[in-house]
Amino acid sequence: MAKPIIIRKDEKDSIFQLKKIDRKKLYGFRKRLAVDENNDECKRASLTEDGQVLIKSGMTSQGWFIEGGKQIESSEIGVIDEDNNELELIPSTLGVNQNLEGPLNPKELLDMTVTTVYSLLPNQISKDLESSLDKGEIWKFSFNFRADYRMETGVILKNDAGYFAIIGIPNQINLLSHNASLPEDDDDDDEDELDFEMF
Repeated sequence: MAKPIIIRKDEKDSIFQLKKIDRKKLYGFRKRLAVDENNDECKRASLTEDGQVLIKSGMTSQGWFIEGGKQIESSEIGVIDEDNNELELIPSTLGVNQNLEGPLNPKELLDMTVTTVYSLLPNQISKDLESSLDKGEIWKFSFNFRADYRMETGVILKNDAGYFAIIGIPNQINLLSHNASLPEDDDDDDEDELDFEMF
């Protein structure tokens, strides 16, 4: 079982176990299986371009190869930003107390790119937070399920079905402003218009 989400509001902690919600759990799913003549399930594999190596599922995540055929383990590969600065690994926030920010304007939630939704089961919830969520207020906190190079944002809310955490990335959209006036319609341009009857 994963470590819990621990969030703090007004110096009081609340602890929730999380359960991922996905489309399969909500709607069910079908899976088409390829079987052999003995009705055993076939496993997917591919060949390298030279036809020398058979690659089975999971093999490509074991490491990387550089020039000269030297293997580099995945754990040795880092991440850089657009300025070639090496990024530091951000630890998981599970089991680590995170301060709540809010209450939020619901627009902040609508402006997020949602990556995951969790159902939350409260082990311990402060009366202050419970009262706030009962009123329909929403709060945000820092969230990282596992060590990664990008911190996500979690939003906690409550409805008739229970408590939920919506995890995502805030969108940074730069909209263009209208600074110049549009050209005025010129009635004299009518003669330049195409006459489709001539075709």
